[in-house]
Amino acid sequence: MLERTITICLAVSLVSLFSSCLKKTCNGYGTLQLCNESTNTTQRMMIDGTNYGTIDVGECESISLAAGEHDVQLVGITGGSGCSAAKVIIVECQTEARTCRY
Repeated sequence: MLERTITICLAVSLVSLFSSCLKKTCNGYGTLQLCNESTNTTQRMMIDGTNYGTIDVGECESISLAAGEHDVQLVGITGGSGCSAAKVIIVECQTEARTCRY
């Protein structure tokens, strides 16, 4: 009986150890996906005051960001205006999506 109990305890310990090793770790980062569904405006991606490049009409871009709150704005640079600034909360290992449909 003692031998069986030890075997069960070891099996549970091994399963627990392997489960913790398999957990996904994102080192404090998540993803922000920005999509430009405007009719004719290329958008500049501004995050926390930093220019992350542009996205053309019909495109999406995924950006890795530290978990937490960020200021995001898509600024129109051709053909029209952009979308209003917004605060987004990035959660570790998750994706937050924003779309501009101006």
